Amino acid sequence: MNENLKTLTFVIVAAAAVLVAWVSKPSLPTSAVEDFRNQLLNPDFKNPLDAASLEIVKYDEAKGSLIPFKVAEVAHKGKTRWSIPSHDDYPADAKNQMASAGAALVGLRIIDKQSDNEGDQETCGVVDPDPKVLKLGATGVGERVIMRDRNGKELLALVIGKPVPDRPDLRYVRKVGDSAIYIVEAKTDKLSAKFEDWIEPNLLQINTMDLKDLLIRDYAIRATARGMGIDYRGRMQIAYNDAGEPHWTMTGDEKFAVGDAKDLRGKWEPVKMAADEELNAAKLDELKTALDDLKIVDVSRKPAGLSSDLKVTKDFISSQETVDSLQDKGFYPAPLEENGPVELFSNEGEVRLVMRNGIEYVLRFGQITGDSSTVKDTKKKDKTKDAKKDHDKKATGLNRYLFVMAEFNASAIPKPQMEQYVEPSKAKEPEKKPGAAKPAVGKPGEKKADEKKPDAAKPTEAEKKAEKAERARIDKENKRKQEEYNQQIADGKKKVAELNTRFADWYYVISDEVYRKIRLSRDEIVMKKPKKKEAAKGAEGTDHAGHDLPTDIKVPGPPAHDLEKLKNEGPGEK
Repeated sequence: MNENLKTLTFVIVAAAAVLVAWVSKPSLPTSAVEDFRNQLLNPDFKNPLDAASLEIVKYDEAKGSLIPFKVAEVAHKGKTRWSIPSHDDYPADAKNQMASAGAALVGLRIIDKQSDNEGDQETCGVVDPDPKVLKLGATGVGERVIMRDRNGKELLALVIGKPVPDRPDLRYVRKVGDSAIYIVEAKTDKLSAKFEDWIEPNLLQINTMDLKDLLIRDYAIRATARGMGIDYRGRMQIAYNDAGEPHWTMTGDEKFAVGDAKDLRGKWEPVKMAADEELNAAKLDELKTALDDLKIVDVSRKPAGLSSDLKVTKDFISSQETVDSLQDKGFYPAPLEENGPVELFSNEGEVRLVMRNGIEYVLRFGQITGDSSTVKDTKKKDKTKDAKKDHDKKATGLNRYLFVMAEFNASAIPKPQMEQYVEPSKAKEPEKKPGAAKPAVGKPGEKKADEKKPDAAKPTEAEKKAEKAERARIDKENKRKQEEYNQQIADGKKKVAELNTRFADWYYVISDEVYRKIRLSRDEIVMKKPKKKEAAKGAEGTDHAGHDLPTDIKVPGPPAHDLEKLKNEGPGEK
């Protein structure tokens, strides 16, 4: 009896252990009463082209923040276009990508059902990134994806989780608001929440082979004893010739000399390159490459009030709100002279690109924005001056505001060389050769019988016809040249207007790394000539201490004639 009792006790304990193990074990795929396998996850979503909007919400666990993104087809000036509502309705290049994203999610079939247990959501990575319920420090948060049609009807609403272990082609997913976790085969590479993946990233869309001149205005806005002031450093004009050698030629080089007690504003003085100096072609080539692929990483909408050519008007700066918006991004409107026109200055100077078609791109560099993935690491390195200097030169991950506009520079387009008509030579008497016999002279009044007075040479009918044809040819060719030139001028002005329409509403954001390649100082552009048998080395960029000019941004800047000279050298025809 004792043995039987002992055996029964063992059986009960074993059964209890099995029961505990079964209750505590992770949920495994199982087919419920209703078999979900091979059923469509979203049966109403049949055509990827039906998708007219896409919302994506991701969660950054490291920062504990949500990253929302939305792209949608919207009405714009009587037409429809793709835009990005999460970025102030910036135009999107999304037609093909939306079709690809829709194709990746249409027709999803359930391979199996993983769980109905809410506790498994974190394990499967399908916790909904809903800001209303998401807890601080949450883990296992998935990616919410919602697609709607043109009528706003929801085509799908999913939380996409982790890949299934050992099956990267399979994903855990669940419908928003539903606790059931399914396994489906889904590709998510087209579901990007990065702004730059949904736009035309090449901002300028230029061919740098058409670059004619590079104009660098090296100045900065700095705090002075009298407020914000302009720290002028230098200005350079560098010609580019892709077919010539050298490709780069310095055609203008000036530095700003600090004024004396009589003229606190200072003046511009020419700089002559030393005999042992030359342009750093490698740096300039790197600049050109950066321009050729100038990508934007974000945008911010400008305040209303800029004119069609993006000039800052007096009415515009009368609004403190709009002035604050500009200054917050690192751009400062100021009159060139008392009661004169208002110009826009930027935190870190400007670069102008004069193209052969007369279009002049103006790039003004503003304030730093965003944070760096390397900031935490560099704090440790900044313990020494050398480390700090290295960080200043090579900081990555930071972004910077960019103000872009276009102007038309007629001087960049060569005027046509007109052909002039040359009158045909008149008949001349034969030249007299030295020593030739003189004609016999008769008595006064005596005429020879066969002597005749020569008539002036007259063009023949054939010559007249040829002369008329030549005049017509020249007139026709000159007319063609003039019309071609006029068309180039008209096309250039039209293109400038189109560009400014595209640029007008936006502050652009570019990486600080790209900014450093474009915004070069003279110390970086001019280098010592390499010694014989030594490889050329580019000059290291140096920081400018600058001059603390007592030039308030709200009062006249440098002398008017100097600023006029700057304008003439830069913008060209306004």
